[in-house]
Amino acid sequence: MIDLFSIQGKTILVTGASGGIGGAIATGLFGYGARVIGLDLPHCDVTNNKHLDRSINNLDEIHGLINCAGITRGNNILDYTDEDWDATYRVNLKAPYEVCKRVANIMKSTGGSIINITSLNAELAFPDNPAYVATKGGLKQLTKSLALDLGKYNIRVNNIGPGYIKTDMTKKGWANNREKIEDKTILGRWGEKTDFLGTVIYLLSEASSYVTGQDIYVDGGYLTKGL
Repeated sequence: MIDLFSIQGKTILVTGASGGIGGAIATGLFGYGARVIGLDLPHCDVTNNKHLDRSINNLDEIHGLINCAGITRGNNILDYTDEDWDATYRVNLKAPYEVCKRVANIMKSTGGSIINITSLNAELAFPDNPAYVATKGGLKQLTKSLALDLGKYNIRVNNIGPGYIKTDMTKKGWANNREKIEDKTILGRWGEKTDFLGTVIYLLSEASSYVTGQDIYVDGGYLTKGL
């Protein structure tokens, strides 16, 4: 019997592989038998096309890609700097586009699965972070464009949007708004980095062979809860 959820022996590229969620994903995929190639600083700057060419173009095969690299730079809109806007755009939106383009050129002969990591901010506006909200919303729509354009090569492209996951990026929210955020979820807790792994494996495996252009939120029900 074929294991629909198997990723054994698949070559999976993970950007942001030394970060909180990216690191947990990379480690988890390796534990389930995948060959994991991590792209992150200092060896690969995803905003540098020469680094991407060096890291990706010579690979013989890629079965899966997870674009997990991301930054956040918060400030009031009236004081928001061009530098913060441009840096956020380059990492959160331009880099996934450039990585996807290179990976798709390798995948087009065999098919594959691309996962872009978005955010609750692709759906909801949170205060004092205009570049993050804009770029995550843009990444959501980029995924849909890529899903349409790459479907003829049997390349599937989907989004996973994390809710509040305990990482270095969310430590300020954990310190200042822990209970408020817990109350906003249906499950009544923050997410753990390992909560992501099952959804990632599903989208990388044959279990999701007819799933593309979709948004899946791993958020404990944050987006669903009303009163």
